[in-house]
Amino acid sequence: MRDIIENLVGLGLEEREAEIYLNLVEIGLSSIQDIAKKTGVKRTTLYYIIDHLVKLGFVIPSVIEKKTLYKAENPEIVLKGYHEKIQGLIAELPKLQDIYDKKHKESGQVSFLNGEEGFKKIWQILFSSGAKEYIIITDPREMLGFVRKNYITGKVITQKVKLGIRSRQLLNHSEYAKEVVVKDREENRISKFLPYDRRIFFTKIIFGDNVAFISPNAEEVILLIFQNRALARTEKELFESLWEALPEIDYEKLRAETERKNKKI
Repeated sequence: MRDIIENLVGLGLEEREAEIYLNLVEIGLSSIQDIAKKTGVKRTTLYYIIDHLVKLGFVIPSVIEKKTLYKAENPEIVLKGYHEKIQGLIAELPKLQDIYDKKHKESGQVSFLNGEEGFKKIWQILFSSGAKEYIIITDPREMLGFVRKNYITGKVITQKVKLGIRSRQLLNHSEYAKEVVVKDREENRISKFLPYDRRIFFTKIIFGDNVAFISPNAEEVILLIFQNRALARTEKELFESLWEALPEIDYEKLRAETERKNKKI
């Protein structure tokens, strides 16, 4: 049942609206009083919620013996309505995309994002951009300030490999960084370590004409993407200058060191 609620929320309903719709699916034709008794929601609040669900097509009102009753619309009909709207939007997508590209690619754009969902959104934008390579400067430990390690390895990296996207990264020295780097070959990546005495507190990702900045600092979380060709080219040149100056990693030595450490554990 929880999965159904989450999917309804994905269609634009508030969680309480989704719960009330599901209750109506179960109990059938009901009065406001019946729904309030079943859900525990106050009648004054219910009137507002039901009215919104009626406008969205999820609930149908009926007047029987001068009394207004409500029932859930057939889920198949609800879904068909959304499907038709999506198909209509898909048909207009080329025109809409052309307007968007002319407006934003010429003037540039800054997108501000929030928290865990914003972090995930950055990767969604990257993967849908068509970029075949991205470059990144990071302390991989900072990524864990947004999501769990298994999200990065199980979602981000899996999708990256599936799409055949390559990456190069400059990163701080740490035991966790070593764990990341030994997987470079299978994760379509080449890495180089920054000097031991240098620490990165912002993650920066450059792909296409985009530069994403990520900071999970507890006092000031910052997630933003600049879409600007000149900025992206400048950041890439700076990255390449650092890349050329830093030594290559001895992967065999690092792998052997990691294996020895794991055996001791």
